[in-house]
Amino acid sequence: MNPTHLKTIQTIAERIANKYVFGYFDKEDIVQEAVIFGLEAYEKWDRVRPLENFISVHISNRLKNLKRDNYFRLGLEDSKPERKAHNESKKNLMIPITINPNSLFAEYDIDIRDSIEFLLANLPALIKNDFLRMANGVFITKGRRQVVVETVKEILGEDW
Repeated sequence: MNPTHLKTIQTIAERIANKYVFGYFDKEDIVQEAVIFGLEAYEKWDRVRPLENFISVHISNRLKNLKRDNYFRLGLEDSKPERKAHNESKKNLMIPITINPNSLFAEYDIDIRDSIEFLLANLPALIKNDFLRMANGVFITKGRRQVVVETVKEILGEDW
């Protein structure tokens, strides 16, 4: 990747991030997500279209999806029961849960600190971001979660 293209992706991400801040996602989180979306889209760029337009539209669309999928609507308490249940499930996604890291590896009788350091040292950057978000109780899509789990299994070996 051309360094100027990476700079372009970063600039676009920073420029449009304010429009998509919501819930527990602050501007820095949205910028990180936008850069990841931009890097994923870069491979699909056909070089005929201007990079700025292509990346800007792609990042905007992906951030709209992110916001839609992780946002809940206020004021539906008196609405239809199925909408209320849907809203409640969305609301639960917005509340981070606390995870006891020792429980993740308790059955394997290994030191948690060494395991986490080993994983973080060996995970690719894009997957490391999702791993850390999962560890902090942030919603990750099923597909991305599966990629993280498979990568962690590969790093830790067949025993897992």
